[in-house]
Amino acid sequence: MARTGSRRVSIEVSNSAVRIAEMSLSGSRAKLVNLGQVRLPARSVVDGTVVDVSAVTAAIERCVKEGGFSVREVHLGVSGLRAITRELDMPPVPDSELDSAVRLQALDVIPFPVEKTLLSARPLEDVTAPDGTPLRRVILAAAHRDLVDPLLEAVTAAGLMPVSVDLGSSALVRALYDPTLPAVGPEAIVSIGSGLTTIVVHEEGVPHFVRTIAEGGDAVTAAIAGALDLPIDDAESAKRNLDQTGPHIRAAESAANEAATSLLAEIRSSIEYYSTLSGRSEVRRVILTGGGSRLYGFAERLQQQLRAEVISGSALDRVDVSALNLAPEDVQRRDPLVATVIGLALPDAAGVKPLDLLPPEITAARRRARIERSFVIAAVVVLVALVGLGVLKYLNVRGAESTESSLKAQAANLNQEIARKSKAAHTYNEIVADEGAVAPVLENEVDWPLVLTDLKGATPKGGIVTSFSGTFVPPVAATTTTSSSSSSTGTTTTTTTLPDTSSSLAARENVVIANVNVTLSTTAGFSYFKSWLLAMDSSPQFRPVEFSGLTSANGSVTWTSELAVLGTIESGRLQKFEVTDK
Repeated sequence: MARTGSRRVSIEVSNSAVRIAEMSLSGSRAKLVNLGQVRLPARSVVDGTVVDVSAVTAAIERCVKEGGFSVREVHLGVSGLRAITRELDMPPVPDSELDSAVRLQALDVIPFPVEKTLLSARPLEDVTAPDGTPLRRVILAAAHRDLVDPLLEAVTAAGLMPVSVDLGSSALVRALYDPTLPAVGPEAIVSIGSGLTTIVVHEEGVPHFVRTIAEGGDAVTAAIAGALDLPIDDAESAKRNLDQTGPHIRAAESAANEAATSLLAEIRSSIEYYSTLSGRSEVRRVILTGGGSRLYGFAERLQQQLRAEVISGSALDRVDVSALNLAPEDVQRRDPLVATVIGLALPDAAGVKPLDLLPPEITAARRRARIERSFVIAAVVVLVALVGLGVLKYLNVRGAESTESSLKAQAANLNQEIARKSKAAHTYNEIVADEGAVAPVLENEVDWPLVLTDLKGATPKGGIVTSFSGTFVPPVAATTTTSSSSSSTGTTTTTTTLPDTSSSLAARENVVIANVNVTLSTTAGFSYFKSWLLAMDSSPQFRPVEFSGLTSANGSVTWTSELAVLGTIESGRLQKFEVTDK
């Protein structure tokens, strides 16, 4: 597979959704690094033609934003009744002249007005006419401008730059042709979308026949909705669950099978028609893809009508999807929907001329822009070179003149630096002296706002601190003993004493820096006091010293307590006066 650039971003605009894929082509195997999809409002796109440009633009913008796509150049694809392919035999011409040469001969086989037709051709093989004249067989891709122009308008309005427009049928072949499968002859790829079904027959990756049918999965959904009198969304859900059991499943299955009968017949007749063409043989394998191919029993019914083998295709099996972090069931669910957008993100094989339906005026405008940029760059380079030479000469002259003054300036600067260093050393010594004076004052400072904040944080939920006062005390080591007593009136008094152990200050958590008196109130009853006391005992910031009797009035329990504030609540002001190294 060709590696043209490290990243390619593709956009598919189908009847039902906008899909964007970003492919990395730098390794030996193509890697799908991003994949996005946004559903379109009903009838925004009809038979592959963009009808509501603003709705499609909004869907593209949303898909780009939600998917995080960063590459602005995008490869597009078109499908529909007004995008066709034909095979032509013509005199040998170089590849560079092929598109121009084929336009005259294509007038006989293209059903669109020539001024409204975009053409691109690719050589297939060299053949010989019955009279011995050498000919070149080419495949011609053609699309009506009304199919391409609205798509380009929507993509450009979304802030993206289209760099190619390919046929969806060619993208299907790139995505689903598997050269590792045994070669059995012609292979048909059948992609069943919501409103269109595309059939492309190829041999060894070279497409020879394409037919688009204006019928798809929406016809089956509409049949189920009509048979069961359901809204479209409910009918779509019923269509996806025909393999389940339920009161309406059999009726829905009957309506679906009847609606799919005409599509099956069209697919069969198209495949059989290919084998009747001159020089062609019978299709031996059919690969199904597209959301409509998941209809329950559809593949089996098609197999019954064809002698060819019918299998399900997988575009995601042929690329590395590890970057998407998708579960296997998610890969299986998305696989039938993304074959076209995956194929658009994959380049043609090396040496194969791409089919590109990008309008010639866009290509010409970009060519002119590239030429203009080249001239501008060349002019800037010349101008910079001339300016550089002038500046160099000027600098040489100025350099010689300034050498003496520079040396004098360096000597003066050295003298000034010596003076500054002396002054800086003197100032540093003064600051160190100031630090020694301030440190004893701030070392045991109590940060009262921090004490109050930590007290609120240590108080269990359900209690309210109604009063608070504090007193600084010289640091002492904290130890606790507790005693309690009860009176017949129901009032309980508990006293906690804190002996003076200031001679043993092993760590900040054992140092008392202040005492606070607080009054607390709770509506949680006497049991709350116990939980509060346990919280204070286990707090790294406080230790209970003593507390008053508990009083109960109007449903509230109130008590007053003295708490020791521990050195873990440390003021940060001293750090502001610390002196770092010189």
